[in-house]
Amino acid sequence: MIDAKFIEQLKSKNEIVEVVSAYCSLERRGGSYWARCPLPGHMEKTPSFSVNQAGQFFKCFGCGRGGNVIKFIMEIENLNYIEAIRFLANRAGMELPEDDFVDEKKRDENIRKKEVRLAILKDTAYFYVANLKSEEGKIYRDYFYSRGFDDKIIRTFGLGCSTDYDSLVKYLKSKGYEYEDMLGAGVASYNAELGGYSDFLGKRAVIPIIDGMNNVIAFVGRVLTKKADFMKYKNTSDTSVFQKGRCVFNANNLKKLKREQGALPYVIMVEGQIDVISVYAAGLRNVAASMGTSLTVEQARILMRYTDTVIVSYDGDAAGQKATFRGLQIFKDAGLTVKVATLPDGLDPDEVIKERGVEAYRNIIESAVPLIDYKLAVVRKTFDETTVDGRRKIVENSLKVIRESDKDFEREELLKRLSVYSRLTYESLKRDLERGSLDSLKQVRAAPDAKTDEEASSAVVFAERFILFSAANDKRYFDKRDLTDIEFSARRFDIAEYLSEAFDEGRAINPSNLLDALGGEYINELNEIFSSCDKVAQSAEADYYRDCVKFLKRLKIEEEIKDLQEYFSLVNDTDERRSIAENIQKKLAQAEKLKTEDKK
Repeated sequence: MIDAKFIEQLKSKNEIVEVVSAYCSLERRGGSYWARCPLPGHMEKTPSFSVNQAGQFFKCFGCGRGGNVIKFIMEIENLNYIEAIRFLANRAGMELPEDDFVDEKKRDENIRKKEVRLAILKDTAYFYVANLKSEEGKIYRDYFYSRGFDDKIIRTFGLGCSTDYDSLVKYLKSKGYEYEDMLGAGVASYNAELGGYSDFLGKRAVIPIIDGMNNVIAFVGRVLTKKADFMKYKNTSDTSVFQKGRCVFNANNLKKLKREQGALPYVIMVEGQIDVISVYAAGLRNVAASMGTSLTVEQARILMRYTDTVIVSYDGDAAGQKATFRGLQIFKDAGLTVKVATLPDGLDPDEVIKERGVEAYRNIIESAVPLIDYKLAVVRKTFDETTVDGRRKIVENSLKVIRESDKDFEREELLKRLSVYSRLTYESLKRDLERGSLDSLKQVRAAPDAKTDEEASSAVVFAERFILFSAANDKRYFDKRDLTDIEFSARRFDIAEYLSEAFDEGRAINPSNLLDALGGEYINELNEIFSSCDKVAQSAEADYYRDCVKFLKRLKIEEEIKDLQEYFSLVNDTDERRSIAENIQKKLAQAEKLKTEDKK
């Protein structure tokens, strides 16, 4: 086992706020730091990820994960326990107790395989680099030179080549590697007909994929002469050390650039590795590419380590334009500011730079438009504006796009623009926009929570939770009077009572304080409250909040009316019946007023 004293020293030299802040932007509130959760697989719009500096632990109230600094690195970097310790030790400049590590490795065959495969990939990269310098590698050197890559760029990206199908396998075998591990690393393939192993990227120009920790994890190979049975590009398949959806090409150079300059103003996102190298060679070093057509949450998380803004610069052809929407929305929902730089039709960044010059490409990047403007432009291109039906669809789809904005001023500006284009009044467009903004609360379903006594329906539960979420985050639309005007159910009553008292006394509010004050038995309910925001679009939160309040108030009034009607049927005294009837009329008028407000 690893010495406990070493682990304590490791944690003390890796202060958790400093470590976490390298992956996301932390904001201090009270005694804790808060951010949108940076962990893989969790995407949120409102911060529920908390870092407790005093206790040196983190907790996400959305996805439920938490722990110390070692656990954080395991989650964020997709490392096992030993790898996370090694990562933090390197960060702190600490020497590892190797004897302990050797014992641990013997217990975990997966760790051994991963380390062997990383070693194979590293040796393969050096082998390809040496090939490029050989006489046989001249045609590949000439290819790279023809793309505008000089020797410095070739060294920066570790470019190389495979000159045949046999040499790599023989070289790796001479270093003591097994065929099984070569296959597992993705550098070799087995031909059943020939009964032998060969270089997976045989006779191709090779680009290594290097992660943020400077590990070679995969390769991309490009054939120079197109043949019928050859794919132009050939990529390493997913392995135990490489999952294409969890890495970004050029992450290692972005990390170096951030060390030199601090947080980057933006990162340019292009489609392929050659585009990255071309843009980098042109002097724009803050550039990256995904490892496939589909952008992922994990890739967004990686980019957030270096910047808060992504400028997407995909090819100007139709495929390049249509393939962007879903991925761009993933980036936006992860918390990145997303802009789109539209390239001339049919050109990619490399072609723009070669044909029109670096300054022309820089101007395109500087002229990038916000994602919402890009979406509206695509809507106008999608439908035929010369027909009545086409113009109607443009308006309908434009309103859907505008609803995505969570900024009132932006919505107003975009509506004014749409009004000019469509020749419809701003007021009518605004009414249509607001009418579609809310997901109406569905009718009440009798589904009591089995863990409580007499809960109302699931619709009531969610409405109560969303109000408490808004209160705990002190949203601008929140009215503290609602905490006492609404009769919350079960444990939500206790939470509302605590929040109300905290507001009256001016105490700081955050999930950590709530959990400490109320006790561990409330953790499940608090998790539900702080994840309720993920079910409502941020741009509709204020309207949804008001809808929830009116819904609960109306429900309470309707229950009171039922009680009064039942009491009315049991009373014989004329004066008392008259008084009850008047009370019922008042309640009906209140309920009708709330219904009328809902329709406005």
